[in-house]
Amino acid sequence: MRVLFMGTPDYAVASLEAVYAKHEIVGVVTRADKPNRRGNKIEFSPVKKFAVEKNIPVFQPENMKDAALSSELEKLNADISVVVAYGMIIPDSIINLAPKSTINVHGSLLPKYRGAAPMQYSVLNGDESAGVTIMYVTSKLDSGDIILSKSLSVGKDETFGELHDRLAVLGADALIEAMDLIESGKSSRTVQDEAKVTFAPSISKEECVIDWSMPADKVHNRIRGLSPVPCANTRLPDGKLLKIYRSEIVDGYFGEAGEVLDNIKKKGFVVACGNGAVCITSAKPEGKKEMPGFEIVNGHYLKVGDII
Repeated sequence: MRVLFMGTPDYAVASLEAVYAKHEIVGVVTRADKPNRRGNKIEFSPVKKFAVEKNIPVFQPENMKDAALSSELEKLNADISVVVAYGMIIPDSIINLAPKSTINVHGSLLPKYRGAAPMQYSVLNGDESAGVTIMYVTSKLDSGDIILSKSLSVGKDETFGELHDRLAVLGADALIEAMDLIESGKSSRTVQDEAKVTFAPSISKEECVIDWSMPADKVHNRIRGLSPVPCANTRLPDGKLLKIYRSEIVDGYFGEAGEVLDNIKKKGFVVACGNGAVCITSAKPEGKKEMPGFEIVNGHYLKVGDII
């Protein structure tokens, strides 16, 4: 089939590669280029990088409702449009262009976790399973009829980043399966149960601050659910920021919430929570590189007895 692909980040590239291997991609729509962190160089999105390498026409609209954009995309004569983490609301004028519809790869088992951060919330909430859904796109956020879903189990210490990479691959496989069904005329539609809808909005900066009064399992899930980005954090005794990437729940420790109780050799430092404790195994002090948790104490950023 002739495919119009809409996507932006790394997560979308696995699907883009899978579609490119089997179909003809006639155009790619992606977010506008942006400067890197130092502001001295323009960076292409991962999807644009792939498209440029393969000589696929690229569109980077500032306004998706621009009539000129619809006209240009219509000239591509795509049979189907595919959306994977594009990052902008797509209007009906573009949704309805392709005769075989517009479909989306969403990183949850819909109707659970509609919104921008479904994979993060799967980990934040300690879910034992997660998955992807291929659905028809409508103007209402993540509410289209489901074509198919695929699931996998989530490890008790698995981070958002690790789950993200596995779901990217699962999503690509599910997308190709759904496209095969659509091309053969065998695809089905399952209406989402609105009574079971939950939402996964974007993560705020305030939500990244660890509340040590929470139970250990909640603290652990917050750390791994925000790792590696946007990253859970706390403040060291000197007020500097400490980003925390990995933790483990440990037994046998009790203390005031936020108190550093121990530094386990070659592992990490133990912090008391509202109920139980966690061992911080990977963290990054402000202005420094990421390091094993035990080096935070060895490097004199913290000591046993401190409150963070």
